[in-house]
Amino acid sequence: MNTPPELNLLPFTDLPMGSRFAERHLDNGARLVAIEVPTARQVRLVAAIGAGALDEPTTHLGLAHLLEHSLFLGSDCHPHPGDFAAWVGAQGGRYNAHTDEAVTDIHLTLPPDTAEAGLERLLDIVVRPQLARNNIAHEINVIEAEFQARLADPALHRQAALSRLYLPAHPAHHNHHGCRRSLGANLDELHKALVHFHASHYRANRLSLVMLGPQPLERQLEQMTTAACSIAGGAERPAERCWRWARPARIQWCLPPGCTAGKPTLELLWPLPVTLTAMQRLAHEQLARALGNGELTTTLQHHAAITELTASLVPDASPSALSLSLTLTPTGQRQVETVLATCQTHLQHLARRLTTVPSPPLASDITQHDLDTWPITLARRLAVSQSALRPPTTEESNIEAIEQLVAWLDSESCRVLEQSPRSTMMNDLVPETRTPFLHYPPSDNTCMSWPLRTPPFVAQRKLLDDDVSPAPGLIEDNDSLVLWWGGGPPAPDAFYGLAWPAPVSGQSERLTLWQQSTLPLRQTIAPRLVMTLGYDVHSDWLWVRGEASRLESCLSQALSGWLSCTSTECAGTDPEAPTASGGLIAQRLLTCLETQPPPVQATDSRILAWVGGTFGAAEALASCQRLMAHLSKASPVPSSKASPPCPLPACGNIATGPTRWLTPQGDDRTLMLQVDAPDDSPTSQALFQMLAQCHDAAFQRELRQRRGLGYVAAVRYREAHGWPRLGYVVQSPHADITTLRDAVCDFLNAHCQALAQLDGTRFAARRASLLAQCGPPEVHSEALSRTWQALRRRKGHLAAWETQRQALADLTPGKLAATAEALVTGALPALWWAHSPSFPGVTDGI
Repeated sequence: MNTPPELNLLPFTDLPMGSRFAERHLDNGARLVAIEVPTARQVRLVAAIGAGALDEPTTHLGLAHLLEHSLFLGSDCHPHPGDFAAWVGAQGGRYNAHTDEAVTDIHLTLPPDTAEAGLERLLDIVVRPQLARNNIAHEINVIEAEFQARLADPALHRQAALSRLYLPAHPAHHNHHGCRRSLGANLDELHKALVHFHASHYRANRLSLVMLGPQPLERQLEQMTTAACSIAGGAERPAERCWRWARPARIQWCLPPGCTAGKPTLELLWPLPVTLTAMQRLAHEQLARALGNGELTTTLQHHAAITELTASLVPDASPSALSLSLTLTPTGQRQVETVLATCQTHLQHLARRLTTVPSPPLASDITQHDLDTWPITLARRLAVSQSALRPPTTEESNIEAIEQLVAWLDSESCRVLEQSPRSTMMNDLVPETRTPFLHYPPSDNTCMSWPLRTPPFVAQRKLLDDDVSPAPGLIEDNDSLVLWWGGGPPAPDAFYGLAWPAPVSGQSERLTLWQQSTLPLRQTIAPRLVMTLGYDVHSDWLWVRGEASRLESCLSQALSGWLSCTSTECAGTDPEAPTASGGLIAQRLLTCLETQPPPVQATDSRILAWVGGTFGAAEALASCQRLMAHLSKASPVPSSKASPPCPLPACGNIATGPTRWLTPQGDDRTLMLQVDAPDDSPTSQALFQMLAQCHDAAFQRELRQRRGLGYVAAVRYREAHGWPRLGYVVQSPHADITTLRDAVCDFLNAHCQALAQLDGTRFAARRASLLAQCGPPEVHSEALSRTWQALRRRKGHLAAWETQRQALADLTPGKLAATAEALVTGALPALWWAHSPSFPGVTDGI
């Protein structure tokens, strides 16, 4: 008999107010979680299996990753490869999957009225995949191409270096991404191993299923129970997660030749027991939080040693460890031993202090709700545990838990991972990835540590009495200031956005310096206040949310940091040849859609502010005037009109359009066609989003599956500071740039208009899915963010999403067809982006 649901009105602060939560265990062992969020526009579905890379046989490393790929190659009810992707795309949804050491998950986002069909299709590919032998042979090529591409990715080499800190006999010592060699040459044996792995692990008692949406809990549970109750149980017992760490050591590593040099980093890792009690985990979360409170950052930045610092407790599905990661300056690289000693001393100081000083309660923290990430994290945790609900409290106190684990955090237990520039001393290589490294014992810790320095102080200001506030709207509009009043509560905090004109040249470098200078401040105020820094062609801007009486102090200190950056000479980057960095090249090209300036820039040179919440209107005006005086200390700011961008021409023939080349990194050829909308109106935004929906699945099927050109083929919608763009991107390990260009042009000529010719029913379905994506905000933080960005672009009002919804409502099939015709005939501005190992050094053609 299935257990009745355990209900909780708000078990986690990560859910918006008014949410409800229910958990149910089925007789077959499946664990279900329903999350009712009344404000959610879409439903999130996640299926997680408690099996991953460490469960695969040593004869077929990468088998779990290959299985994840194979799930999408046809299932019992939907047997054709690509059926799942095509169906999700037709609903206007999106999906992805991920395999790590202990868990594999598949997650998708859909309109709420398709949730039941989505559950059926999700479980069909997870539990009943076809795993056809001929399809698997093709997917091995994709896995191999992915692996070769990732050999230029710093994240892969960092993981390879980290594995040198593990015991050689432990499975984590090996690379589990998979490649043709590691999967084995015998296809019959590989196929049998794949089918056996699925049959052994992809069973109900290893399955967790999470649904988050606006539907009532009871309906969600009924749908999930119906979908999952017939799944067979009897999975093999999970592999025992034994101790993986070798003796304490220090690994120095670098990127192989051919990779762009990465930032020098220093990671300190303190392994923890394989099993942590609830109180021990809480104690170490508090330690990680305290490491990032600004004190250590202030100390290290005072000595010009670091530019970034993050601390965390490594997630559940990975080995338990407390992690401290630093990005070093050249000064820090020369004083690594002192930096290490300072960090280790500070950790011991914090651990002792937490045993005597209770941590502040978490209730008043600013919560940044993330409805996309949260159900995925929950499903993955549930797949390797018994319950999603918080375990019952025990007699063990928080202080006792810290005392029990202090011994695990001494300097002698610390492992160190150091990324450095290339060095001839690194003559060892990780076999699978050819990552250069040097293994040596940890230091003797004889270096003196730097004395701790006091982090920034955020002062309180007595706020003006403001019993009568105006209605939300524009309350000040003069030659120097535009002030929008956002209204008072319901939120129990205040928000403050400030934007001002700034030079367009050197913005990226200026933001980097600004982030570095404000890092101690941002860590000091977190998580009670949150601060975001940003820029675009409209302005540089600053956003703070939290306790009203401290917001102006935060803003003032952040502005001081910005003023110091404007006195630093920032050289602009060359937009014609962006520098490659981590990740797949296709992903970096898609990023160019957002980072390249839009065709038209803002001309309003006034300061803009948006203030509200528990911050009164009269206090907002007085505060803006004080901060304007602060900004006036800056040297005159050049108008953004001084260096206008060059709008892309409507070339008339896409095939012969201009080309920009990415700086070479890796051996893959990658091509992207960027198409700009004629304007940045809500109508153009809606049309380009719908066109991306119509083209994505067909583009992937044509270039990846039918032509076999590569392992990435996608159509994505992006915005460059509000300006709509489409990117048709393909990455290939073997096809040349001309072949890729011809394939993209062939697709557009043959299918662009046909795919956009929608009948009334299909058009209504596409529009409904877009309405779900751009409707009223799902959470309070999203409402604030969307309104602030709309106001900054001088296009919005206090309910900017209403304009977007009206634009969607006014769309017609004829407008969509006309947009597709303009694209294929070259009437829209277009640009090619290309990457090749042999950079041609030209920008006027391929």
